[in-house]
Amino acid sequence: MTDIRLNSRGEVELCVDMSIYNDCIIDKVMYWWSGKYVITRKNIPGTALQAITLTGSSPVSQDEFVEMRLKLSADFVDYKNRAIIAEETSDLRNIIYAKAFANSDDFVEFEFKE
Repeated sequence: MTDIRLNSRGEVELCVDMSIYNDCIIDKVMYWWSGKYVITRKNIPGTALQAITLTGSSPVSQDEFVEMRLKLSADFVDYKNRAIIAEETSDLRNIIYAKAFANSDDFVEFEFKE
């Protein structure tokens, strides 16, 4: 996330750098906020940025905004880390799945001692 602010209408505006947080990460973060807020997303032409607005049924107060800012920041970092871990461990997970579902008579055992 590159910027977060509370506008004069009591809406929370985010500017997210899509070269850091891909669309999947943004979707996961926004999903958890969609129960309480209407979420509007739009790409900013000519940039790798996406503008996101969270609009509640009533304007967001300054105290609520401080809490939201902390939570949104933590959510973006959390889902980014989850994406990194999933990418780094995908080969290992594939080996475990193959081993778990393979017919043990047809599966070649790997010797990891060598």
